[in-house]
Amino acid sequence: MAVIDLHSEPGTSIFPLLRCDLCIVGSGPAGATIARELSSARLNIVLLESGRTERNAQIDELDAIENIGRPRARDQWSVRNRILGGSSHTWGGRCAGFDAIDFQERPWVAGSGWPLKVEEIDPFLDRSASHLGLAMGRGFSDERFWDIAGRIPPQKEVDPSLLLPFFWQFSRDEAESYPFEYMRFGRHLRQHLGENTTLVTGATALRVLSVESDTSVQGVEFATLDGRKHTLTASAVVLCAGGIENARILLNSGTGGRNGLGNGRDQIGRYLMDHLRGPTAFFQLAGSGPVQRRFGRYNVQNHFFRAGLRLSPAIQQREKLLNCAGWLGEAVALDDPWDALRRFYAKKPRLPQDAVSLVRNSALLLRGAKDYFGARNGLPRKLLELTLDCMCEQVPDPDSRITLSEHRDRLGMRLPKVDWRSHPDEARTMHRMAELITAEFDRIGLPKPILAEWVRDKAPIPATFVDVAHPTGTTRMSTDPSKGVVDSNCEVHGVDGLFVSGSSVFPTAGHCNPTQMIVAMAIRLADHLRSRPYKSAPVEIIANAG
Repeated sequence: MAVIDLHSEPGTSIFPLLRCDLCIVGSGPAGATIARELSSARLNIVLLESGRTERNAQIDELDAIENIGRPRARDQWSVRNRILGGSSHTWGGRCAGFDAIDFQERPWVAGSGWPLKVEEIDPFLDRSASHLGLAMGRGFSDERFWDIAGRIPPQKEVDPSLLLPFFWQFSRDEAESYPFEYMRFGRHLRQHLGENTTLVTGATALRVLSVESDTSVQGVEFATLDGRKHTLTASAVVLCAGGIENARILLNSGTGGRNGLGNGRDQIGRYLMDHLRGPTAFFQLAGSGPVQRRFGRYNVQNHFFRAGLRLSPAIQQREKLLNCAGWLGEAVALDDPWDALRRFYAKKPRLPQDAVSLVRNSALLLRGAKDYFGARNGLPRKLLELTLDCMCEQVPDPDSRITLSEHRDRLGMRLPKVDWRSHPDEARTMHRMAELITAEFDRIGLPKPILAEWVRDKAPIPATFVDVAHPTGTTRMSTDPSKGVVDSNCEVHGVDGLFVSGSSVFPTAGHCNPTQMIVAMAIRLADHLRSRPYKSAPVEIIANAG
């Protein structure tokens, strides 16, 4: 494997020409997974990453957007990371596969339905476990969890015609000395790449190059931070730059004044979805122990799981609701002793505050040790607030979209103009979810939360519920080119050799975090890329490459 850092020699043209079979744009969960899966393939691969191994303020500026829709996170670093490993750098490690209903065409959800069935994804969910550091790839997110954990199911459970148990598994980087560090895809990427791969950092993809008719790819144009542009010739290109950048790159591509590459039906950038997530009810901390134990963290084979609930398919159909999940949200106190202990372990304590926290909260530490090693639960935290948090899928709306702004970044490229929209069905679904959980907790004897004012008043979702780094749908998958951008193999309709990977190809967003599905779909795409024919294009390594 060769590594080229284009920031290491600014102002020099160390990269006049590079040719390859396959160019992968982006080293986040999708791009890193594809590169790893193809590390033994008989292909010459170039992996382009805009960032480096460390965060850079000038590179961060390239994530600027023009927002004209629903309020979004102001700090783009919190939702998008230009760095080796992409947005896994700041993710929360939560993993689960989508529900069977997410793949189905639902008459009450316009634009729903995948050209794939859940059974077709299952083998790739299994294979995703090794990439994500999971104990298992599937079969853990429903009532089967209790057998996996070797535990007796609760005697009183919620009504399955209304709500179903759901469990999320947290990724774990077992190569790190600190326990339960989430998988950061850039941290160990180099050691997983084969000799057939050249990793190029500091290379910002600008546009996909195509033949004059726009029917097949020729490569990628990219730039260094000093503005110098370079051409990479490639037989195939796969965009793995995230839901916003995938659309932006395609809209900036194409020849002859066309409105983007593969955009003959004006589908690129449409159907932008994210997840609306936030508190829908509040618990009193005093007496909340039973609900924390039931819906807290579980330690199974040194892997953490979190319990929650989701809407049953039956009530979704009966009441025409979207898919939605709920769990306990914890606002951790500043003097939480476990955070203090972690900082001591990392040799970065805040003194004297952390030392005082350990002494004052020694009883909580002792209880935590008992819970962790005895009951095999998660560590109890010192809380300021305990909430019922819900996360809801969005309606696939073609008018919720990304277009190009007239404003440009430092490399001269037009910014993405983001018109993200919300819909009444999303608020109605979250209202109903909170009401059902509150009523069911009361029925089975768990502490009953107090509904948030906006839920009680049947008001719209608060503006404080911003995007949560799950941009979905902007290059959606469809067998019909008039209704999507890529086919069931993630190849752009009408453009031979151009592929897209990541949540931007998802037709619907489900209720759960997308990373495990992103990795599973990337593995599936890697299998397809391995088997397709390529024009011979040996990599030309520059003499002073690192």
